[in-house]
Amino acid sequence: MEFNLGRRIRKAISTFTGKALIDEKAIKEIVKELQRALISADVDVHLVLKITKEIEKDAMEIEKRRELDAREQIVKIIYDKLVELLGERYEPEIRKKKILLLGLYGSGKTTTAAKLGKFYKTRGLKVTLVCADVDRPAAYEQLKQLCSKAGLSFYGEKDNKNAREIVKHAMEKLDGFDVLIVDSSGRSGLDDVLIDELKQINEELSPDERILVLSADIGQVAGKQAKAFNDSVGVNGIIITKADGSAKAGGALSAANAANAKVMFIGTGERIEDLRPYDSKKYVARLLGFPDLESLIEKVKNIEQESQIDATKMIGEKLTMKTFMEQLKAAKKMGPLKDVFSMMGAPDVPEELVSQSEERMKKFESIINSMTEYERENPDAIRKSASRIKRIALGSGCDVSDVKELLRQFDMINKMMHGFKTDRGMRKRIERMLKKGFKF
Repeated sequence: MEFNLGRRIRKAISTFTGKALIDEKAIKEIVKELQRALISADVDVHLVLKITKEIEKDAMEIEKRRELDAREQIVKIIYDKLVELLGERYEPEIRKKKILLLGLYGSGKTTTAAKLGKFYKTRGLKVTLVCADVDRPAAYEQLKQLCSKAGLSFYGEKDNKNAREIVKHAMEKLDGFDVLIVDSSGRSGLDDVLIDELKQINEELSPDERILVLSADIGQVAGKQAKAFNDSVGVNGIIITKADGSAKAGGALSAANAANAKVMFIGTGERIEDLRPYDSKKYVARLLGFPDLESLIEKVKNIEQESQIDATKMIGEKLTMKTFMEQLKAAKKMGPLKDVFSMMGAPDVPEELVSQSEERMKKFESIINSMTEYERENPDAIRKSASRIKRIALGSGCDVSDVKELLRQFDMINKMMHGFKTDRGMRKRIERMLKKGFKF
């Protein structure tokens, strides 16, 4: 089973905040668990020991003073130290610029080029991508297809193996772009041939930004790669890809920060939209299981511009069968349900809840359409009536077991949402912190 840094940290904090007595023993226990979690995420051992010693020291001071709300203050200490470990926030300048992307094989550089182009396009800029990857045979077609999918302009010379010449021609022929992104060649390692090629492109392009693309699964090696590229070519910042699926994302981010390599963007999924400016505060908040409503609201606004679905019902007060279906539709447009629930402060929703297939979605929609208005508003009436279940199954062309499965899924999500709103434990404490001005 893949290690999940966030889940382990959340479990440690939940255990800690649930203790009847917060004393030296409780503090040492959570510090030990944090150490295990961070080391398992490939964070450098020396960094782990440094940061957790500081957490323990500051937490002990609070415990000695016996201050009120010690739990909340200690959780805030953990939050602040993890933010310090993982770096600063990046705010991209929305302006005309030329960008050179660098990276080795397997980093996801070409896909990231299209994601970055899409990011700037959605902010009103005209974007063109240039394929200067003359080493990998499939690079040209891959980038061309990605540009078509994202609605971006593309330039490349399929049979030309001179990267500098391609960039020169692009600069001469292209006109009217705001953002020009050049996808360069990679290698299995940073060798002299690659360095020379990158220097030639750099000289021809005179980019405003040289961005290194690194995969999260390389862990703390990210720091070494960032330093090597910076020493050879010069790097303004980095993009970490596959941060959603790698157990070593924490190691990659912390290593980059330790190497003074600014993390600009972070890749959070496979879709073309799954790239966002890096914000360590939001990243850590979601690791700890705190809501990221700002990002959720931004996604809601984006899909409401493209869809008639009222996505605001994702965070509505009452869950009915009708709003449940709208949640699933809206969430599908917003990206993976797991990511959406994480933004809502519920990252540990059972996997079976967030892995609904297209076929099952259609089946659920058909079942809900076969319900009366009263039944949609009052699912309990269905649950208590075998005849209703049978009638709905017949009307939707589904089996009785499918109707029961929908009811089961509905109950699970309803309980989760209810717990999110009414939990008197950690959620209440986090709400108090927010009222006191503790912002993420």
